[in-house]
Amino acid sequence: MKRFISAICIYLLAVLLIVLPPELYEIFTDADYGNAPGGEVRAAVRVSKTKTNKKIKKLILGDSTGHALYPSEKEYDDIVSMACNQAITFAGQYFLLKNYLETNKDNLPREIIFLLTPESFENDVDKYAYQYFLKPFPIREYKLLYTKHLYSRIKSIPLYWTANLPFIQTSGYTPRVAVPAFTERTSMSELTSEYLVLMDSITKEYRVPFELYATPVRDDRVEQIEKISLDLQNGNLYYLSHLLKPYIETINYYPSKLFLDPVHMNDNDTPKDYLGIL
Repeated sequence: MKRFISAICIYLLAVLLIVLPPELYEIFTDADYGNAPGGEVRAAVRVSKTKTNKKIKKLILGDSTGHALYPSEKEYDDIVSMACNQAITFAGQYFLLKNYLETNKDNLPREIIFLLTPESFENDVDKYAYQYFLKPFPIREYKLLYTKHLYSRIKSIPLYWTANLPFIQTSGYTPRVAVPAFTERTSMSELTSEYLVLMDSITKEYRVPFELYATPVRDDRVEQIEKISLDLQNGNLYYLSHLLKPYIETINYYPSKLFLDPVHMNDNDTPKDYLGIL
């Protein structure tokens, strides 16, 4: 028995000696302190916890395509934007929304708009979550808002518990090992479904109108829209049809030549006030 325990200890030590040095090297040499990726997310978190005295017409949430239209770092007269990126997942979007509504419960916005591209519905915890979700949303602060599924996915991130260490939290360090993929059967991930229901619920609790609105879509990318429509027809997303059917109606298609990748428009071609609210 002692030999077995000794063998296990030696094995674990060997693994640590192999795995840790490269990770430690990246932490102390490649970390970009003060200029870490995710500034738009940290800005959104700050906004979500800031009490405002202004009368806000619209509160905007969004992925990176929404951020391109209404950046979270920018100040506006009578709107507030917390649009940042897809990697925070719908869980992060819910955390932002909950923060803002609780902080400004005596001065609620007239309407809440979630600006996102159709592909974002499929998003789950991925390799970017360590940098863009775990760091700006510390586990100790938000764990009570975790669903069982979210917690299981977070635990699949290598070294997930290190993200909130002070010297890593504001750095550019991310573990080199990939996050295991999570296969979905529909156009919407389980994580998205869970937290979109919670977002819908909390906006009803505060009695603030809540709407999903599509950002510009390439005219050669209709597959995702067809998947959402098919899931609605099959009844897979019946409990969210009141949000998804109007969302599909907001889609505007633009020529593919105006896009720099599948979902983001060229800077010069991005609409300046897409919703006509400024």
